[in-house]
Amino acid sequence: MKKGILKTLCGLMAALMLLVFAGTPVTTQAAKLPYYIKINRQQNCVTVYALDSKGKYTKPVKAFACSVGVNNATPTGTFSIPAKYRWHTLMGGVYGQYCSRIHGGVLFHSVFYSAQDPSRLAYNSYNRLGQTASHGCVRLNVEDAKWIYDNCPVGTKVTIYDSKDPGPLGKPTPIRIDVNSPYRGWDPTDPDPRNPWLKLRPTIKGIKNKTIERTNSKVDLKKGVKATDYRGKTLKFTVSGKVNAAKTGKYKITYTAKDAKGNKTQKSIVITVKDTKAPSISLKRKTLTYNKAVSKEKLVSAIKADVVAKDLGKKLASKYVFVDAREAHKAVTAMERGTYGTYSVTVYVKDAAGNKSRKLKVKINFVNPNPGTDQPDQPEPDTPGVVTDSAITVQ
Repeated sequence: MKKGILKTLCGLMAALMLLVFAGTPVTTQAAKLPYYIKINRQQNCVTVYALDSKGKYTKPVKAFACSVGVNNATPTGTFSIPAKYRWHTLMGGVYGQYCSRIHGGVLFHSVFYSAQDPSRLAYNSYNRLGQTASHGCVRLNVEDAKWIYDNCPVGTKVTIYDSKDPGPLGKPTPIRIDVNSPYRGWDPTDPDPRNPWLKLRPTIKGIKNKTIERTNSKVDLKKGVKATDYRGKTLKFTVSGKVNAAKTGKYKITYTAKDAKGNKTQKSIVITVKDTKAPSISLKRKTLTYNKAVSKEKLVSAIKADVVAKDLGKKLASKYVFVDAREAHKAVTAMERGTYGTYSVTVYVKDAAGNKSRKLKVKINFVNPNPGTDQPDQPEPDTPGVVTDSAITVQ
């Protein structure tokens, strides 16, 4: 009886084992890890690669500036990360954060601290990131060391090599700490909520109150302006307010930048549009000819109609054209007396801002309607010192 039961149980176990193994595929190769890390020792640059669609590590996804060992203390070759440490003691009794062992005593780690305290950073060594400076380890800022610590599991391959080319993503510009800053003991990239750098508001540079000349061109309010966070990372910014550069006045423009932590900076400037540029003036005809006398009003109207006045390329109305009343009166008086000859009348343009154009002299030629008769007395000569050409006088 007992033997029969035992036999039955053994049969059931065998069937169950068969079902289990039949339903579970046999894995011939372990799943590939998400990243492959390459360290360019010559350029002090780390590049992280992800898998492509063919399962090859060809997609560059991250690049970090680092500090490798002096005198080739960081060995070349290909290794696998065997272990990680949140804090680890380093050579000289100092400490590093977010450590990932590469080979032997060589680790990825943050720039070192004098104690296991994130406010005791060796800031001078931090400012050498991107340069050869370590005893053999690969130093990184906290953000980059933490990224490897969090995302590259044990077993991740690491290749160390030399090349003049930093890598497909180039070499990032390392952050530099102001050695006089009260926060110099903290790595600006450390996500620790106690990090005082995290509370600093963004910086907006390249803006100031300014005065521009009136123009028909659009004003580029973003040109030369840059917003950065506490780490020096470029931020997007917004601009509110408009400038009508074709109209004089004062315009308030406000710039706003916001970082990933929600810290916001807002700055306003005033752009003043002024008009100091003289309008242009030219003449349609260089000489106006009459064979009989006209009134002063008609002469002035004819002279204004002969003037082409423009301001910023736009034609100005005749009210902006000014005729010398004394000279116009002199010409009209001569015509009324029957004194034939050529007379000069000064004309200029003054725009709405009070800017005056250069002065021109319009020639008024009064001719005898009956040639051959006695000539009248000659007019008084032109004003001394005025240079006259065959048709027009410019003063």
